[in-house]
Amino acid sequence: MKMELAKSRIIKVEGPAFIQVIEGSLSVLGKKMLPKESTVVPKSKVMVFEALEDSIVEVRIGEGGGLEELEDITIPPEWKIAVNKILNMEKPMTIIVLGDVDSGKSTFCTFLANQSYSKGFKTAIIDNDLGQSDIGPPTTIGLGFLEKPVASLSVVPLFNAFFVGSTSPKGLIDRVIVGARKLLDAALKERAEVIVVNTSGWISGRGARTLKLSLALILNPKVIVAIQRSGELEHLLKPLQGLTNLEIVRIPTPRIIRARNKEERRLIRESSYSRYLTGAKTRVFSMDKVGLMFSFVGTGFPIPREELRNYEPLVGTQLLYGEYSSDALLLVTKSDIPSEQKEQAKAFIREETGKDEVIILPQGFERGLLAGFFNSEGRFLGIGVVKEVNFARRTIEIMTPVDEDVGLIILGSVKISESGREIRKLDPWSF
Repeated sequence: MKMELAKSRIIKVEGPAFIQVIEGSLSVLGKKMLPKESTVVPKSKVMVFEALEDSIVEVRIGEGGGLEELEDITIPPEWKIAVNKILNMEKPMTIIVLGDVDSGKSTFCTFLANQSYSKGFKTAIIDNDLGQSDIGPPTTIGLGFLEKPVASLSVVPLFNAFFVGSTSPKGLIDRVIVGARKLLDAALKERAEVIVVNTSGWISGRGARTLKLSLALILNPKVIVAIQRSGELEHLLKPLQGLTNLEIVRIPTPRIIRARNKEERRLIRESSYSRYLTGAKTRVFSMDKVGLMFSFVGTGFPIPREELRNYEPLVGTQLLYGEYSSDALLLVTKSDIPSEQKEQAKAFIREETGKDEVIILPQGFERGLLAGFFNSEGRFLGIGVVKEVNFARRTIEIMTPVDEDVGLIILGSVKISESGREIRKLDPWSF
């Protein structure tokens, strides 16, 4: 439908929706939209548009979306003051944005990045929210550079990424810290002047404290922006309050933020998986030529068949494959066995062999594992879905749109279908 918007009129659009300027101009989070320009509001997300002059727009609202007129400007004045203060600081600079789930972190990052770009600064975004990543596939930390003002971080081109392999940082704090630092170094190498680091909404508990405080130490930001409603971030901020080279800026959550439930978050991830798997084809990789990381599979030496039979009475079923390394023993069974039987076998084998780790997996355990691809220089190439491991040939078969030479494969902790539907989540180092 076409809408006439008088100057200064404000509308809130909830996705899925499409809006295009026919006449006049609009502003969204600091981006000016001119005639023929359009943007998509993703499902379960909200964008607010202000008419900069009398305008005519085309608006299409999908199922579950909506449109509402607002009475006043929805960007809090505290946000504008904070952004002006930040952008007047010495460059290059890194800004970490903290906040609870649905506090407005991505919205603020978009606003800050747009203002930075408009002032002529080379602006980078590091998206550290694994479960709801806007830059890069879910389970990754993404790096992108603004090439123009944007209505949403999801349209910032992906420059590089680090594959963590899970939709949550719990249990994988070390990988998140490594990935964030690598991408910060990449942004600095490209001479970024303003680097905005978005983070996950995990703010409570020892793990959250470890992650957020470690990021503050390893990324050495000039500013930490805390978006909070009622002091829910103070336990993360107080340990840092004595650092003279760090500015802590506290700002409120805006009224426009819409809370998303777990189902909506899952659907958003699945749509993103599907997008990044478009055009996938089957590729076969030799585990003796391409390294597998964060997995025991393919990192040891094959156990001869006659020696493998010695473990069958201990495990209680036929074994198809085994490999050993200095710290681990991996056994693959023809059929799965009960958990209690498996744990008893693992405990006995650990005692007999002195191995730190004993992993017992059923045939087919690998099907559906999400995988991340890197080239020989460690640059992210894309994602894929594992179809099969052929232990006799020591090869791994993966569906992926990546067609470049691969130097490293990281196996994730999420299983998805080839169409991108989430099937289950696994513990790290479980295979």
